[in-house]
Amino acid sequence: MSQISKIANIFVEFARDYPAYFLSLFLYLLLEGIVAAGTVLALIPMADYLLDPTFSNPSQITSLALDYFSYFHIEVDFWTVGLLFVGFNLLNGALKVAIRYKILRIKYAVLRGIIGDSLTAFFKARWEFFTSSSQGELLNTLNKELPVIGDTLGHIATQLSQIVQFSIYISIPFWLDARMTITALILALIFGLPFLYFNRYSYRLGKENTRTANLAMGILSEIFQSIRIILGFGRQNNAKFYYLHAFDNHINVTLKSQTLTTAIPLAFAPLGMLAAVIALGLSLQYQSPISELAAVMWSLLSALPILSALLQTNISINNFIPSYEQLQSQRIRANKLSEIEGDKVFEKLKNGIFLRNVSFTYPSCKDTISEINIQILKGEMTALVGESGSGKSTVTDLIIGLQVPDKGSVFIDDIPLDKWIKNTIRERIGYVPQEPVLFYSSIRDNLLWSCDSANEDELWDALKMANAEKFVKQLPLGIDTLVGERGVRMSGGQRQRIALARALLRKPDLLILDEATSSLDSESESLIQSSIEKLANNMTILIVAHRLSTIKKANKVYVMKGGKVVEEGSYQELSTQSNTVFYNMLHNQ
Repeated sequence: MSQISKIANIFVEFARDYPAYFLSLFLYLLLEGIVAAGTVLALIPMADYLLDPTFSNPSQITSLALDYFSYFHIEVDFWTVGLLFVGFNLLNGALKVAIRYKILRIKYAVLRGIIGDSLTAFFKARWEFFTSSSQGELLNTLNKELPVIGDTLGHIATQLSQIVQFSIYISIPFWLDARMTITALILALIFGLPFLYFNRYSYRLGKENTRTANLAMGILSEIFQSIRIILGFGRQNNAKFYYLHAFDNHINVTLKSQTLTTAIPLAFAPLGMLAAVIALGLSLQYQSPISELAAVMWSLLSALPILSALLQTNISINNFIPSYEQLQSQRIRANKLSEIEGDKVFEKLKNGIFLRNVSFTYPSCKDTISEINIQILKGEMTALVGESGSGKSTVTDLIIGLQVPDKGSVFIDDIPLDKWIKNTIRERIGYVPQEPVLFYSSIRDNLLWSCDSANEDELWDALKMANAEKFVKQLPLGIDTLVGERGVRMSGGQRQRIALARALLRKPDLLILDEATSSLDSESESLIQSSIEKLANNMTILIVAHRLSTIKKANKVYVMKGGKVVEEGSYQELSTQSNTVFYNMLHNQ
């Protein structure tokens, strides 16, 4: 598909989705065009007056203006024709401002729609979409390419405005002196032909600009996610130069792209003026009225810069196409990986959760989990244990619906998971991962993020159940203390207890603790373990554990190895059977 076809399709798509905005813009442009024509025509009476104040041999336009002045009993002098010319220009300027405002309204309305639709597509996608996507590409798409798209939406609307303006400014000269106008246009087109080559070059620059920006953003994101180990290894300079090298590559491309966008109109402008001057020189021999020649020259000098601006806008749009294509590609991928949604609304857990003959494999891996059967009964504590990589956390992803089994099914109360509306289940789950994620806000806000309808008593009850009440009360600002970026102002144990309180605040049907104590010190682990034991009799709990001391109260323990369930039973049963995987794990710890 050609670049022109791509641009036309994008414009038609936007106009179809936002008809009211584009219709109102068209009406503004039509009115502005009429006023612009009046601006050109108002120059003729003023020129005639300067040449002959008595109007002994006025042009056709001036004669028409004089008739109107006579009808309204207006005395004609320099101030009359001068103010008429200025008045039309003032009105034209006001309409240009109104059109610019309308274009900005369209730009931000369409951009908001694109952002909303994109985030909707992303958030409907399965976890696989995020794990298989380049984080740099995703971040760059949302952080840099979307503003580029927004700016270009303004360019597209501006281009529509410029086309209308150009048509008006050319139509008047055609009417007054077609020969001179055609000559000027032919010369302008001849002078402009070499600039068309830059469209394809601009598109290539746009693609390279997007690619290098993706890479630089990905490296920067990786650096800040790994800042602890970078500082720990003393590799700050290495990280800095790694990013700066990628940034320099991006700068080299974007300098060419931005310079090209600026250079095109500046290079074409004098050539356009030359075309108008040559056309005027050729027309003088035909002895056309000087006032009309002045109006034609005025129109051409107004129209040709618009033609120059159209070239610049076209270059900008060609730069934008790679950004838009990248966004569309991400949305298509997200839609292809969208969650399988049912129509059943989950209200509460009645019997339990059952994995029946479930197999799942990550791309480029072999048998992550294979033919497993697990049941998590309501009101009981169920534990998954095993060495790292045995598939424990994958089971929790399958239960939450972040992953879809390759074989077998996950059942909620004997109904397959894909028959339920996923978020109605997730809203009834409290989830505490190994690395708790806290937002850069207060403890209160982090808790309310989970359940924004909770009152003060419920907040403190959740903190108390998570053994976090005491340390929160000792903080200078108590529950309103800021936790810092990703909770850095809190210790690991404090973060984990806040995360547990956040999960408990929902009063969940199922509490999932995914290696929630594996990285904690013994005191913090003891506090979390105490909280879990208090909850064990009143809540359905799934614990993914490496440390076996946290699952002593478990009603059922599943031991996983190599993606399979190799042993199952109560903690008491498995801990007393020698020569078993669980027994060996317990005694090794």
